[in-house]
Amino acid sequence: MLALEGIRIIDMARLGPGPHCSQILADMGADVIRVEAPEPKEGPRAGRMINLPGDSAIRRNSRSISLNLKTDEGKKVFFALAATSDVITEGFRPGVVKRLGVDYKAVKAVRPEIVYASLSGYGQEGPYSSYVGHDINYQGITGMLDMTGDRDGPPMIPGNTIADNAGGGMNAAISVLGALLARERTGKGQYIDMAMVDGLVTMMFFPIEEHLTTGAVPHRGGTITTGLYPWYSIYETKDGKYVSVGAIEPWFYENLCKLLEREDLIPHQYGDEEQQQAVFGAFREAFLTKTRDEWVELLMPGETCVGPVLGIDEVVNDPHLRHRELIVDVEQGDGSTRTQVGVMAKLSETPGSIRSPGPEAGQDTPDILSELGYDEPAIEALRRSEAIA
Repeated sequence: MLALEGIRIIDMARLGPGPHCSQILADMGADVIRVEAPEPKEGPRAGRMINLPGDSAIRRNSRSISLNLKTDEGKKVFFALAATSDVITEGFRPGVVKRLGVDYKAVKAVRPEIVYASLSGYGQEGPYSSYVGHDINYQGITGMLDMTGDRDGPPMIPGNTIADNAGGGMNAAISVLGALLARERTGKGQYIDMAMVDGLVTMMFFPIEEHLTTGAVPHRGGTITTGLYPWYSIYETKDGKYVSVGAIEPWFYENLCKLLEREDLIPHQYGDEEQQQAVFGAFREAFLTKTRDEWVELLMPGETCVGPVLGIDEVVNDPHLRHRELIVDVEQGDGSTRTQVGVMAKLSETPGSIRSPGPEAGQDTPDILSELGYDEPAIEALRRSEAIA
């Protein structure tokens, strides 16, 4: 049994947080149906749409129906689907689903128990709600960019789309699960307004609380987790690679100093600026005497909170990540295998799984329509009306 077996999700989101939310829920057993608009044949977006590859890991465990919600016939199919569903997610700009006639109020009329989640950058209301944006903008407005980078340098772009994946996708999945649990208790569905900036602000609670408590303005390079101290930093090694050091607790710092053969540095973990710079220099000098992997072999088992900084090509072959099935080889429909990121949630009794590769857009349209009671002549009529591709 899968944790979300029997839960059907209609996903109208195209990129970023919506598909990530759906992937998390699909991995746990939800029946995810992606409602995807046919490519426009004319207008400014014709031939310029950005689509996720069909075999992308973020599309796995789902099905896809091609549906033109701008047609009456397409909307009729959508509501037939909605009447059989538990959750709807959408990632349009605020107001779009209302103009299309498929907003929460309209869906609730045919499925009162529906959980309907709208994912957007700035939320459904507020001074910025109508503005367009992407991950970098959401990181900027929440202080995350300002806290990222060298102390005396400019803000830097983090190595991943944190707003999309964590601020949006993961938080949306959490919200959906919470709403489903509430429905089990009350019998009522509800609307979820999930903004990526909302998720990021909650992730920035440490520096925000510091400012609200002390009045000080935290700055990159000026806090424990942004490089203020030498025992929470990144160091180059003899072979031009890097190690990460996170020896916050005094006992871990002491272990590190001992294994670096610099026990004289132990009293200076929280020393003054001059002492901190001396420790920085000593650590930089020490780490350049061995290769990354030599240091990892010595320090990682030594209770030091030291680890390697891996390139993506190394991540996919890391033995621990392979053992945890976070990197897995998945059999495709043609018998070949494709390596991809594994299932995030590790549930002991109802573990998630990768059951099918991602579909091409519209791949499952005939099958889904058949499940809704459409016969072949009716499906062909939908094609002629351009309700489906």
